Amino acid sequence: MGAKFALAYPPGADAPGRFRRFAGPVETTAALLGAVIAGLLLMAPLDLVGTEGSALQLDLMVLNMPRAAAAGAAFAVISAALVVALGRRSAWIASFGSAVVLVVNHLWNHDAAITGAMTTVNYIDSIFSGIMLGALAVAVFGKPVATGAYLIGALSAIVIGDQTSLPTSGKSNPLIEWASGATPPLWLVLLAAVLLGLGIAVQHTDPGVQDENTDLAIGPILSALVLVTATALSTEWFVRHSGTAAQIGVTVAVTVVAAVVAALLLPGREGTLVLLSVAIANAGSAIIAVPRPDWSAPIPVLAVIVGLAAGRRWASPWTALAATGGLAVFAAGTADVAHAHAVLAVVGVTLTALIIGYCFGAAVPKTAGSAVVAVAVLIVPCLVVALRGSSFGRIAYSPYWYRDPDGTTSALPGWMALVITLGCAAGLALLWRLRAPGGAMARRPLGPAGGEAVTPRVMPLREGVRNVVPQG
Repeated sequence: MGAKFALAYPPGADAPGRFRRFAGPVETTAALLGAVIAGLLLMAPLDLVGTEGSALQLDLMVLNMPRAAAAGAAFAVISAALVVALGRRSAWIASFGSAVVLVVNHLWNHDAAITGAMTTVNYIDSIFSGIMLGALAVAVFGKPVATGAYLIGALSAIVIGDQTSLPTSGKSNPLIEWASGATPPLWLVLLAAVLLGLGIAVQHTDPGVQDENTDLAIGPILSALVLVTATALSTEWFVRHSGTAAQIGVTVAVTVVAAVVAALLLPGREGTLVLLSVAIANAGSAIIAVPRPDWSAPIPVLAVIVGLAAGRRWASPWTALAATGGLAVFAAGTADVAHAHAVLAVVGVTLTALIIGYCFGAAVPKTAGSAVVAVAVLIVPCLVVALRGSSFGRIAYSPYWYRDPDGTTSALPGWMALVITLGCAAGLALLWRLRAPGGAMARRPLGPAGGEAVTPRVMPLREGVRNVVPQG
């Protein structure tokens, strides 16, 4: 599955001379902001409390949120696979086009609640955010600093969106409101579109170094379809029933089996990160994340950065799974008291962000498609989200989708997350037994901070996926 982004150019090396010195900062900034916008729109699409829509419109909106997120996750992987076959410049064009659609959608449907188009707006946001997230991964993959910025932006936005509190009508802190409980402001989406447009401008193909691979990466597409479909269907089936022990067991089994199959559909051991993502998605959703003080808002971002750096420095998927299991136990043990003590919520969110960053740092795949599959896992609402929403018959944390500080708590989601983590550990053992280590993860630092000198060079395509990252 050799891919076109396997050519590891230094930032700006293929750009015209007058743009060369700006190419690196432009690509890095565009990757960071584009990933943030895409992640927030996928995870926290609209401020439902502040929206003056009818009860039916709001109910339809919330009911369709899991399906819209699943659609966005699927489109992220499909777009990544397609632009791999078209080239890095096409990836930038796809990212820019998606950002433009998002801007137009927000301008055109500014009064979506009044026009009755809330669900449509949400689907458009989710699908084109997914396309931007997938294409942008291919656009920057293999460039260490830009790849690190992309992962920081995407993972931070997903953590914030997943663990945000139910928005209040008081709007006491506008910065916190738009960053964690509402659609990002239009000016920020517009800025992302401008930066992505500049990203196209700094791409200039050197006639002497042409992309020659036109293969479509089928593995990531099949992997994502198996995992997204199994998760979406099993969780929707679960919330429509009473949630007996047998039904929970069936859903857990479907989740673990789908994760293992999805991991095996990826080349070599690149499915390792998919198994880690399934485990941490459920464990992170099990913690009591609200209420939290406003001052703690930057902590998840910092924790993701620290986790990525630690994962690159001390890479061990087994350590990541052990930490995930510990997080699930923490979630179960603090379920009854976390709402009453904000410090527990802060600790839970910090640990979740730290472990997610560590997982992606320790097991980042060598191909962008496999990495996007792992990111997509974090977007689709998992079994634990369905467990929390089973009391009111929908996949959500509350009737308004967000975390409810006054909601009822149970230790069951934490224990189920632990069972899923153990299942993913068994799947990882099977994967490593069946696959040779030659197809393992890229174990190079994402940037100069990793302490290893990076000397980019162009490599022959016949070396395949072994040459995706710069060689030291």
